[in-house]
Parts: sequence; structure tokens; C-alpha cells
Amino acid sequence: MTRLDRYVLTEMLPPFLFGIGAFLAVLIGVQLLYEMLRLIYQQGFPAWAAVRIFFLELPAVITLTFPMATIFGSLMAMARLSGDGEIVAMRAGGIATTRIGTPIIIVGFVVSVFGLAINESVVPGAKHRAFEIAREVHSTVAADQDLAMEIRDDEDHLERWVHARGFDADALTLSDATVLDFTLGPRPELYTAETARWQGRYLILENVRYTRWIDGQQFTAQVPQMMVPIGRTPEEVERVRKLPDDMSLGELQEQAKLADEQGRPAWANRLRQHYQIRLSLPWACVGFGLLGVALGIQRQRSSRGIGMGLSLLVIFVYYVVLHTLTLVGERGVADPALMAWTPNLLLYLAGLGLLLRVSQ
Repeated sequence: MTRLDRYVLTEMLPPFLFGIGAFLAVLIGVQLLYEMLRLIYQQGFPAWAAVRIFFLELPAVITLTFPMATIFGSLMAMARLSGDGEIVAMRAGGIATTRIGTPIIIVGFVVSVFGLAINESVVPGAKHRAFEIAREVHSTVAADQDLAMEIRDDEDHLERWVHARGFDADALTLSDATVLDFTLGPRPELYTAETARWQGRYLILENVRYTRWIDGQQFTAQVPQMMVPIGRTPEEVERVRKLPDDMSLGELQEQAKLADEQGRPAWANRLRQHYQIRLSLPWACVGFGLLGVALGIQRQRSSRGIGMGLSLLVIFVYYVVLHTLTLVGERGVADPALMAWTPNLLLYLAGLGLLLRVSQ
């Protein structure tokens, strides 16, 4: 590492760390803190459990700040050097603009590798532990709460709606149960029962009153027991469900193959898209580093407020493109890998183009 590299890095690291702290505070305020309070006041979680889940979710949020901090740090460093005329002096000394920005781009690469490693080694384990804590707490408070859930197919169409005034998660029993089945015709069938027991993909209803529509006529009857298909096991529709964001890369691949075998292509596409996003998102740091160098050279004496505002604007545009293409990939319209990596490619091209332009 040359003296030039060390000098540029000393300019970048303070705003980079400041960016991590600032963006982390914002994400905690709008995401983690709200979720922790919701668990305590709406779900009835003990405070200790909500706080543990808060800290276990923190690593995933920290990695989200890396791309934001990278563009903020690189932009502020280069803007400071440019504003004080040091970029001009370095150029006059025969140092190319691309060489000045090289250490920042290398930092972006290192941060990308570090973020990818955390996402694969730390985040899944932490999220899995948070998932287990939430599931354990749900099993203790479920009997004191109503159970209400929607069962939807892979296309997000409502199949069944289940409600119970009481639910024992250990015995898998429901009291004062109501089931609406939307799969048998234009009008749903209604089942009400004093008690119900979940058995596999069925509910065994006791003291049942049901209403059906046949040829436009309503029929109501009462039977002592009835087996009603739910189409899902308790593990598949439990109120605390492991989502793609909570899975490791290996789990995403495994679940995608399982979804293919079960004939659920929409869910398989979603899992594959999340797999590619998990791989591509950390590498946005390289593109943000490139873009920050180019934008910073063009600005004279940017304040932190202006630098953060410009960083947020670039990040907003990036995530709009990313989420739009993610939805396209999840629907199976285009290849998931192409949709996941296209925003990064656009970022690289924009950064390289601007950097070459300011180098002339």
C-alpha cells in the first residue's frame, strides 16, 4: 500500500463509518424498533424475548448499510480532495484519476466480500434463532389469543380462512372454530365447530354446523363430527413462518428443488430470485464505490448533508430498479440471475462511464 492509498483511505474511512451509523439508526427506527414494539404490545411477547429478537435481527440490517455507507464515504472523500484542489495537484503530478480512486474501489470490493460472508455465515443463524424464539413464545401465548389465518395458493389466491377463539399450539386443538372454504365454488362453504383438532392437512371438527350452496340454494346441517381439508400442515401455515429472507443460500436451493417436486413453480421462482439477490446485493458496494468516486470529483466542498442526500437519491433509484426486476424474476417472466444482476451491471456502467468522463 502506497502513501497515496493510505491518504485516500484516511479520507474515506471516517465518513464511511459515519454512514454506517447514520443509516443504521434510520433502519433501526423504521424497521427493527417498530417490530420490537409490535411484538410486545400487539403479540403479547415478553420484553426479554422481543429484545433478543431485536439484536438477532441486527446483523441483517447492518449489512444493508454497507452499500449506503460505501457511496457516502467515497463521495465525501473525493469531494473533499477535489474541493481543496488536491485532485488537481495529483493530476499535475502525473497521477491518473482512476489511480486516485483505486483504493476506494478496492475497499468496495472488500466490503462486498465481508457483507457476503456475514450474510451467509452469521445472518441465517441469527435469523433462525430469532425464528425459534418467536415460535416458542407463540406456543406459550397462543392459548390466550385468537387464531386467525389465511391459507393462500402460490398465486396469492385465498383458498381458506380459519379463525378460532383459542388455540393450543402443543395439542394442535382449536376452540370455537370457524372455517370458510373458497375452493368449492363461487360462494364459500361455512363451517363452525365447538372444537377442532389439526391432523395433517385436515381439521377434525366436533359438533359442526355447516352451510353449503347447491344450485343456488342454501343448505344448512349439523353433524357431530366432520373432516375438513385445509390443504396445509401446521408447519406450513404456522403464524411464525420461515421466509426466504431467513434462509441460507443452501436452504434456498433446497427449498426451490422441493417446490419444483411439489408442483409449486411460483414459489420455486421466488426462492431462486431470492437466492440470486442474496448473491448480487453485496456486490453493489463495488458499483457504489465507483459512482461515489466519480460524483465526488465533480462536486466542490460538499457538506455531509448534501453528500448524504445525493447518496440516498442514488440508493433510492438503485432499489427501485432492483425491486422492479425482482418482481419480474419472481413471476418467471425472465431469468432470476439476469434480473438480480442487472442493477449491479447498470451501476458498474454508470460508475465507469462517469469516472472515465471526469478523467479526461
